[in-house]
Amino acid sequence: MPSPSRFCSSFFFQTENCNFLLDCGEGTSFSLLKYKVDPELIDAVFISHAHADHLGGLFLMIQMMHLLKRRIPLEIYLPEETVRVIEICLDAFYLFPDKISFPLNLQPVADNFKFERGEITIQAYSNRHLTGNQETVKTKKLPNRMQSFCYGLKLDGKKIVYSGDVETSDDLIGLIDEADLLITECFHPKLEALISLIREKRVKSTLFTHIPVEMEGREKQILTQAHKMGLENPRLAHDGLVIEI
Repeated sequence: MPSPSRFCSSFFFQTENCNFLLDCGEGTSFSLLKYKVDPELIDAVFISHAHADHLGGLFLMIQMMHLLKRRIPLEIYLPEETVRVIEICLDAFYLFPDKISFPLNLQPVADNFKFERGEITIQAYSNRHLTGNQETVKTKKLPNRMQSFCYGLKLDGKKIVYSGDVETSDDLIGLIDEADLLITECFHPKLEALISLIREKRVKSTLFTHIPVEMEGREKQILTQAHKMGLENPRLAHDGLVIEI
């Protein structure tokens, strides 16, 4: 859901061996420019699922990189079912891969996906976020496989988990145990159940994002609830937030 106070999901990670985005929602290009992040720095993009608020900024970012005369390759990792769709859209938007200024590599993400580069390991874990569409997909005989992923990262001995979007907090069971940082949406899961799980799994620091519509303007109530339930180091995501890990 769009918000008047923040753009859609996108998180920029800067490391010694690889700089990457987790998701690329609407507003990504504007934010890169506003917060003076050189788009040339981005080596890869990891998309959690095919909802516009998580990949809607991809095409404008590619166009911006082309206009800035980027030369180095860009790797985009996205659900396997979405690769062909993105290829069609690139052609429809006149972002022909053989005409833009840099190599664009679309790579499929499926169960057991693992990315390794230097000190970074990124793994994909299926969740049930899109399974509520099963009846429509079946009735219309659509090719959609309802692929949606959480991402688990290991970075210099630190454990980081990005929820993407989930169906319920149960999708995070087995993923977040003793994580150094959990970046989790709080739009779809019940907040109380989510906080309870985070506390139970001894997560060291939590960043809440994807704020529910009804909490717009009252986001601090999420932190109040988290503190009340004994959660350590909860924070709210906002545009331009910088966290050192």
